[in-house]
Amino acid sequence: MKSVFISRKLSADSVFNTILKAEGFDVAGESLVDFRPVPFSVVPKTDWIFFYSKKGVEFFMESFNKIATQNELFYVKFGTIGEETAKSLSKYGFTPHFIGSGNPETTASQFINLVQEETVLFPCALNSKHSIEKKIQNRIKCLNLIVYINLPKTDCRMLSQHFLVFTSPLNVEAYFNKHGIQPHQKIVAIGETTAAALRRMGLNEIAISERPTERCLAQKVIGLSN
Repeated sequence: MKSVFISRKLSADSVFNTILKAEGFDVAGESLVDFRPVPFSVVPKTDWIFFYSKKGVEFFMESFNKIATQNELFYVKFGTIGEETAKSLSKYGFTPHFIGSGNPETTASQFINLVQEETVLFPCALNSKHSIEKKIQNRIKCLNLIVYINLPKTDCRMLSQHFLVFTSPLNVEAYFNKHGIQPHQKIVAIGETTAAALRRMGLNEIAISERPTERCLAQKVIGLSN
């Protein structure tokens, strides 16, 4: 049986899990990163809140709900880096006013055309790469709010699956600092930033998903298996 590992915990209704199991794959999902909340007591006044990830949404909303009601966010416009993050935001009752492509370059270019003389707050991880605000900070006012810490796990076991799908540079770091690739394995990256982290680990044969969604990742694995 063909097998695949993805470096994230899969929900019961995961598209990645559903598509690949229907194709006869044995699917395993586990994050190789530890996440810890960073509580906050004040949210800066802002016109926009832009989320980089589902974890950013979850940790922001969990802390915010402890200090205020969601009614206080109805005057704010929301942006997300991609579709998966937008879905996470919708679970809290908010519809994004902007959804990026998942690629930092194109997302920043599209977003800056929409935001004019407004303030944007970026809830993020302590070690965030700030990929969007770095590209737009000279044109608008950007604010950061640290809402969680993400650290590579130190106890990663060696993976033997035929396909290894990595969803962030930190997951790459956590795994390849301890283990290498086996001859039968093929590597898939969720995007160019993760692919760059894999190249820094000395890996060059990398398949990159066209979009950072579970559906596209699953389709990339199926394409490689044929």
